[in-house]
Amino acid sequence: MTRPAVNTPSQPPLMVDGADPRAAVWKMVQGVYRFSSLYVMARLDLAGLLKDGPRTAADLAESCGARTDQLTRVLRALVAMGFLDAAGGPRIPGAQATDAYALNDQGATLLSDDPGSMRWAVLSAGEPGSWNAMSGVVDAVLGGVSPFAREYGSMYGYLEQHPEAAGDFDAFMASRSRDTAEALVQRYDFGDVRTVTDVGGGTGIVLSTVMAAHPRIRGTLLDLEHVVRRGEQSFREQGLADRCEFVAGDYFASVPEGADLYLLSNVIHNLGRPDAVRLLRRVREAMREDSRVLALDILLPSDGQSHFGFDLNIRMMAVFPGGQERDQEEYKAVLHEAGLHVTGVTSLPRTPLSAIEAVRRSPV
Repeated sequence: MTRPAVNTPSQPPLMVDGADPRAAVWKMVQGVYRFSSLYVMARLDLAGLLKDGPRTAADLAESCGARTDQLTRVLRALVAMGFLDAAGGPRIPGAQATDAYALNDQGATLLSDDPGSMRWAVLSAGEPGSWNAMSGVVDAVLGGVSPFAREYGSMYGYLEQHPEAAGDFDAFMASRSRDTAEALVQRYDFGDVRTVTDVGGGTGIVLSTVMAAHPRIRGTLLDLEHVVRRGEQSFREQGLADRCEFVAGDYFASVPEGADLYLLSNVIHNLGRPDAVRLLRRVREAMREDSRVLALDILLPSDGQSHFGFDLNIRMMAVFPGGQERDQEEYKAVLHEAGLHVTGVTSLPRTPLSAIEAVRRSPV
């Protein structure tokens, strides 16, 4: 193997081109730096502050309580990254604080009032606890559990102690769940379904979307009490509460019986195999002979091709004890151990998820 030259007069080590094998590494390192600027943009809601037109750095700094000189550095980085445009304006020689900055289409994806806003994804990933958790991956690889998971148990334990982070996370989950729900309604046949129990359904974004699309369907939302109460309010605002039962409880302890369909959206990937099997067995106990399970999760490609799931799998290792993404055979094995048989797998467009349908098999 021929090693690349490290230093040449015309090619400083931080300015490698695409032909240099080091370029891919530098791109990843730069990504950390760049994400920090994007996090500032999201946390200070710069998109919202620029929504009505260009503003100067000094004006923006006054609005969000920042230091003008420091904020200017971030704004210039955001222009270079393509999230803002330099809009000109009066200039003082040697100082860019008086330059004006404008929101562009890419930066507008961080506007809070957009149902598909990416602001919440950035805030959830850059929130200090979540950000620091990623440094625990080494410990998880070496010892099985990251320091984050050891201290908080899981991301949900952390969120209970950090309300602001919990709010950002809930908004992120709601935004992501809307895409999932819309894709599910388009691709899955609910023709003979009359009752759906959403197990660990959060505030019920997926369930409410299904119910809105199919007025004959009645729902049951099962999650922790403080989560279910927020969900109930959302259902009332949508005019769906009279068709839904809201059950506060622990899904490991009991699951409401007798639904046509049991929905588990982004639940199984939070759990290691023993807990995943335990939950699915509890669901199986609640099912009728003709009931179905519909699990919405990522299925990793078995050929190793690039996929968002491989990246998310590392995050799961950092924050969820035992949590993991699985390929199709691994997922089927978990369902089989729980006494369930896979009857179909449907990919959900515009998402990395699949809908895995299963039914009861012979007693285990």
